[in-house]
Amino acid sequence: MANAVNEAINFQREMVKISQVTGKTVSQLKDLDNTITHLSTSLGVSSKELLGVGRILAQAGIQANDLKIALAALAKTTLAPTFEDINKTAEGAVAILAQFGKGVGALEQQLGAINAVAGKFAVESGDLIGAVRRVGGVFVEAGGDLEELLGLFTSVRATTRESAESIATGLRTIFTRIQRPKTIDFMREYGVELTSLDGKFVGPMEAVKRLNAALQGLDQGDIRFVQIAEQLGGFRQIGKVIPLLKQYELAEKARQEAVKGGNSLDRDAITAQQALAVQIMK
Repeated sequence: MANAVNEAINFQREMVKISQVTGKTVSQLKDLDNTITHLSTSLGVSSKELLGVGRILAQAGIQANDLKIALAALAKTTLAPTFEDINKTAEGAVAILAQFGKGVGALEQQLGAINAVAGKFAVESGDLIGAVRRVGGVFVEAGGDLEELLGLFTSVRATTRESAESIATGLRTIFTRIQRPKTIDFMREYGVELTSLDGKFVGPMEAVKRLNAALQGLDQGDIRFVQIAEQLGGFRQIGKVIPLLKQYELAEKARQEAVKGGNSLDRDAITAQQALAVQIMK
């Protein structure tokens, strides 16, 4: 009972904060209150956590029905085995919405893709979300999509076990440099064409595929391999370039898992209802 009182007080304080952020009165936020109550009692998720996430989304400009849809998707991540901090997940969701531009209707599927990849490969959801936040903008500009980014990041993370932040920084450098006319001309000398017939960059996933095919049979000590790796990422990022180019098959498997794993949050939410802790929360 003591915990319940504290939760109620904290819930009301969070509601006031959202009122301050949105400029609406607490009474005008009744729909949000009802949405969170429904999610909490139907899924077994902390209402206070959901309200804190609601404030993050509101600060990002997500309002009305979009806010309800986003909250429903994020609520399910707390029941999935791969997500840990819902606030960090919410920050990642904001980045996904801003960078990949598919709207809140696609958010649950996108978070499901992250959940599916993290469940099948040696990579954590928090790492994937961190990669989206750091590399997503550059990757989209290069013509890539979320599933491709998840696949390529996973291939490097699962192979090297370097920190997610270090890998994300390396990939941002690589995908910035790989589009440069100087780099495209350099690769053309090695028989690798990185532009389409209309002169546009082929995209990051296709570029890695073509480079992987061209470099088959070359040893890591081969001067040609080293020259290409240095051109793509510089000597500082060579530890990321090598697995990125060598592990294309792993990247493609992770991408396929991301594509077909869009509904994984629903499956995990249903399974989680068997837990006594979730039943008590409801």
